[in-house]
Parts: sequence; structure tokens; C-alpha cells
Amino acid sequence: MPDIQAKAAELIGRLERLPFSRWHLNLAILASIGVLFDAADFALFGAALPPIAKEFGLGPAQAGLLATIGLVGAFVGALFWGTISDYIGRRRSFEGTIAIFTMFTALTAASWSLISLGLFRFLSNFGLGGQIPVALTITSEFMPGRLRGRVSSSVLAAFPLGLALAAGLSLVLIPQFGWRILFAVGIAPVVMLFFVRRFMPESVRFLISRGRMAEAEQTVETIERAALPAGQGVAATARSNIPTEVAVPQGVTVFELVAPGRRRTTLLLWVVSFCFFWSSNGILFMLPTILTQRGIPLSQAISFALVQGIFGVIGYSSCGFLVDRFGRRPVLFLYFFLGAGFHLWFAMSSGVWMYVAIAFVGWVNPGVYGPTGVYVGELHPTHLRATAVGWFFGIGRIGSFMAPAIIGFMLASGMGQYVLYTFALTYLIASFAVIAIGIETKGMVLEQITGVDGSSGAVGAVPSAVKAYAMSGGDANR
Repeated sequence: MPDIQAKAAELIGRLERLPFSRWHLNLAILASIGVLFDAADFALFGAALPPIAKEFGLGPAQAGLLATIGLVGAFVGALFWGTISDYIGRRRSFEGTIAIFTMFTALTAASWSLISLGLFRFLSNFGLGGQIPVALTITSEFMPGRLRGRVSSSVLAAFPLGLALAAGLSLVLIPQFGWRILFAVGIAPVVMLFFVRRFMPESVRFLISRGRMAEAEQTVETIERAALPAGQGVAATARSNIPTEVAVPQGVTVFELVAPGRRRTTLLLWVVSFCFFWSSNGILFMLPTILTQRGIPLSQAISFALVQGIFGVIGYSSCGFLVDRFGRRPVLFLYFFLGAGFHLWFAMSSGVWMYVAIAFVGWVNPGVYGPTGVYVGELHPTHLRATAVGWFFGIGRIGSFMAPAIIGFMLASGMGQYVLYTFALTYLIASFAVIAIGIETKGMVLEQITGVDGSSGAVGAVPSAVKAYAMSGGDANR
């Protein structure tokens, strides 16, 4: 066993010392494309909801409930795919999410009744609900600690790009062809399956945790051949004191999240997730409906979503660089805290100032989305990392599917003027939950963050582990 542990530490050290290369870029692009289609699918339904409601004779409350059906599917999907990824692997789960959400998104275009529409939305979102947790996990596990935040966050920067793409498609297609064409093109992402097979290997860290050392070494060698000049290797200089998880007994990973050593951190992360998704998906799905009820034309309402999506790309990318430079906790806290003020500004503004305010909202919402997910993965060992990320996003989906339904009822009850204020409140709550977690992970090797054995009490010991690692020189990240 000591020899296996040493070999595992060597492999992790070799991954950590690799320069960012075309291989890493290809992996990040592939994961980004999956996230882009995920976001586009969500936003397309938000833009299509007013004409869908008109075709089927739905009121605001009924339209909100229809949106909720799909969000429930995403909730179940995030829990399922995040958890199953810790058992069957990251790549296989990634493939499964793509296959399911492309098939049923395309079928949504053929919906002939409210029942069929609701069913296809549930199933397509069941697939895409797992897309982000799995993509984020596998990207984080391949990236060196010194740049994990910025690269992984940049992957999720494709989310606002997807929002912008959906807004653009909606502006062009809905007036000319109606809402169904938006979902007919949903079959296009199926071509990704070919590229996944070619450019996305199974996570080395997952393979090590399952005791598949030969496959892990082969994958590392493949990456080195692509990332390093011919004949150059890093094995001789790799650290040998990195704690690793080798052939970890696979229990019920969900139960480990609420074990005594992790329960407080888990609950705080779930508060952050719920609050973020309430605001993010409340705007994503219901903003056109909210604004059209205030007398703003649908095309102009969609243009606000377009502005938010464009500035969201900047927010994602900048937040990723900032968390690598200044740390996870202070940057995430400021994004949520200042974001509460930006949401409040948008709720109170009018005229051209609404566009300025929604641009700042886009900077933080969904700009903080990616780095927060990266932070969650860093706080957990490999054998339950995807479960933690999946449940983080899954619990958030509770907020996301409650928001359209409750917002719909608020609009129907004449309380629409208060809806935008709820987004500011949830961001404020999330800011204090982030700072209360009390753990910093900037620049750390994943195995150093979670401790030697990756046990359920490791998170509570992170500060001392970080201190010991810093005293040792931390040269694996240089």
C-alpha cells in the first residue's frame, strides 16, 4: 500500500506541475460547450414562455408552474448525476447528460399538449441538471491548483454566453417562426459525444480513488505527451508527500455530506446555493414575464436578458481570476454583498438606467456562479466531490423551481413590484453564508485541502492543513 500511495502522489504531482497547454484548453472548451447548451436551453424556455402561455391560454401563475416542472427535473438531475458520477465516473456521466437533454429538448418542439410539454421539459432538464456539476468536477480535477479557479470559472463563463445566445436566437426566431423552432435545434449538441470520446479522458483523481492505477498512469502519460516538449517529463521532480485517496471504499456519499465533520459546511453551502438560484433562475425564467406585465414590450424585455448575459461573461471571467489572486472567501463575499445592491438598484431604476443596472446585475448574477461551484468541489475529497457539487446545485434547484411558481403567484396577486426585491435579499443572505464557512482554498492542491484520508472530518481540519502546506513551501503549485 505505501508503494501505491507513493505512485498516486507522484501522478497527482505530475498533473499539478504541468503547464497550461492545448490539451487543457481542449478539455475546457469541450466542457464549456456543454455548459453553453445547458444555459441556452434554460433561457430559451424563459423567452418562449410568454408565447407558450398565449398558445395554451395560461395565466402568470400557470406559466410559472410550467417553468417549475422543468426546474424540478433539473433538481433531480443534479442530485442524480452528481452522485452517480462518484460511482461510475465523470466522463460516462457527462455523456449521459448530453444524450438525455439533447433528445428531449428536441422533442419539446413536437409537444402537442400541456402534458407532453411538461413531460419533455422534465426529462430534458433531468439531463441538463447534471451537466454543470459533472463538467465542473472533471475540469477542476485536471487543472493545477495555481490556476484551477480561473480555468474552471472560465468554463462556466459559457453559461452567460448561452444566455446571450438564447436571447439572440429568441429575438430573431420567435417573431418569424414561433417558439417551437427554438427547441427543434436542441438536437445539435449530440455531436459533442464524438468529441467527448476523443478529448475527455476519465479523471485521473477518480481513477486513483477507485484503485485503477494503470489507467490513471496511462492518462497522465497521454497528457504529458500533449502538454510537454518531446522527451521532457515531470515525474522526477514531482512531490511525493501529497496525501491521496487510493481505492477508497465506496459508501453512501450523500450521507457523508451531513456527517458531523461536514454538516455545518454543507448546510452553509446549501444556503448559498438556494439563495443564488432563487435570484438567478427567478430572473432567467421570469424576467420577460415580470417586465411585460409592467408594460414593457417583449422584445425590449428580452434585450435586458441579452445585456445581462453579455456582462455575465465578464463577471465569470473576472471572478475566476480574482479568486485565484485574492482568495475564494473575500471575493465571493463581495460578489454576493455588492450584488445585493445591484439587484436593488435594478428594482428601483427606470429608463436607460435599467440597462446600466442590469449590466451590473449580470456581472454578479450569474458571474459568481462558476467560482462558487469551484469552491464547493475544493472543499471535498475525490470520492464524494461530484456528489457534493451535484447536491450543491441540486439544493439550489429547490430555490430555482420555487422562484418561478411563487413569482407567478405574486404577479397574479398584484405584488409584482416586490419580486425584484427578493433577488436582492437572497444575495445578501448568501454573502454572509459564504463568509461563515471560514475555509480558504486558494492555490491549494485538492488533496492538501481535504486532508490525508479524505475522511468526513477533513474539512474541519483544513486551516491547519493549509498552514502545514504553506510551511512546506507549497512548491507543487509553482
